[in-house]
Amino acid sequence: MEPTIAALADMLRLNTKLFRNCLDGMSEEQARLRPSGTTNNAAFVATHLADSRHYLLKALGAERANALASYLEGVRGIEGMTRWPTLDEIQSAWTDASRALRARLDALTAAELDSPSGARFPAPWSMREALVFMVQHDSYHVGQLSLLRSHAGLPAMSYE
Repeated sequence: MEPTIAALADMLRLNTKLFRNCLDGMSEEQARLRPSGTTNNAAFVATHLADSRHYLLKALGAERANALASYLEGVRGIEGMTRWPTLDEIQSAWTDASRALRARLDALTAAELDSPSGARFPAPWSMREALVFMVQHDSYHVGQLSLLRSHAGLPAMSYE
C-alpha cells in the first residue's frame, strides 16, 4: 500500500467494524425510527454509507455494481425513499464495497493517487483528495449511526 494513505485505510477498516457494530442487534423496525421529522433514520444513513463506499470505488477507478442502486434511484433524501432495503441487504452491499475498497487501496500507486478522480466532487479533486474527503464523510455518518442506535433504545455502539 502507498504509505501516504495507510492511515486513511486504517480509518476505513475501523469504520467498517463500527458500521457493523452500530447495526448489531438492530431490528428493521428500530432501523426506521426517526428522532424527528427532519432527521434521518439508521436505515437511510446505513444505505447512504454503503452507497457512498461504492461511489468512492468509482472515484478510485474501481467502479462496481451496487446492489442498493435500485432503492436509491432518483432519491435525494429520506423523503424520496419509496422502498427500503433490508438490513441484511445493506450489510451485504457494505461488505462487498468494503472488500473491494480494501483491495483497491492496496493496489493504488502514488501516480494514481495524484491523478484526477473519476467521480464528481465539488472541485476537480485527485484520487487522494477524494479519498480524504470520503474517509471524513464515512466517519461522520458512522457517528450518526451510533446516535441513532442509542435513539432506538439499544446499548451504545461497541469498539470491540
